Amino acid sequence: MNVEVAQLTDSFWLYKVGIINYYLYKGEKVVLYEAGLSCTASKLLEELDTEPDYIIVPHSHFDHVCGVSLIVEMYPEVKVVAHEKLSNLVSKEKVLNAWASDNMQLCKNLYGLDEEVDVSKIRIDVSVREKDKIADIEIMETPGHSPDCISAYFRKENVLLVSDSLGFPLSSGKILPMFFYNFDEYYENMKKIEGIKPYVLGLAHNKCLIGEDCDKFVENAISETITLYKSLKSDIDEGEVFKQIYVDEIAKYPEATMRATAKLLKKRAMESDLIL
Repeated sequence: MNVEVAQLTDSFWLYKVGIINYYLYKGEKVVLYEAGLSCTASKLLEELDTEPDYIIVPHSHFDHVCGVSLIVEMYPEVKVVAHEKLSNLVSKEKVLNAWASDNMQLCKNLYGLDEEVDVSKIRIDVSVREKDKIADIEIMETPGHSPDCISAYFRKENVLLVSDSLGFPLSSGKILPMFFYNFDEYYENMKKIEGIKPYVLGLAHNKCLIGEDCDKFVENAISETITLYKSLKSDIDEGEVFKQIYVDEIAKYPEATMRATAKLLKKRAMESDLIL
């Protein structure tokens, strides 16, 4: 698993570790956006040369939270930041066990690593909501993918980190829409992101866009979301949805989890009355 490091602006660096993108802000305080998997966090910590004051966990899915365990072990003084809804999950044994199981399977499928993670070390120190600030970074609530999904916006350099709020960019070039929680909110937040027109658009997986490429990606993400939404509103069943989404990197994710995801996509589309 390689680590690719790139400076995005005067203040932001990208650490691309496998399929996970970590973003490091260096100002008066140092902020790490993303926790990732335990296996990607372990690799990140080998390369990280600055101790973070904060780590922002973008939402409560296992591939974005399990890395917290290793990061807080390396940096005990770091403050772990997340939406208040995520804060309520870290004490639930069933949730923690599911995170650990899926984390282990994905690390093995992607990198051949048998990763056991001590999820009991996962903690949230600071709960945030819309317009709260961490250092110079503004928190934006962008639910739809999950109820606790938060983006991070640095106005001075027009850097917007959106996690999975625009979907998963696959290696094939397609963008997989991921409105697992609520379609209407997912679509509304995509349009909000489109209106910001960021200079840097930080995604959770595979890609980070700069300049005009940001607008093009958002446009494509919205287009593919509308296409899938219309397809799901037709007679397509959950089995066919699963066949369509279980491709490329997504085929490395636990099959049971992605079958449940296919069911959610169908359900969320059918719950919506939006006419697109």
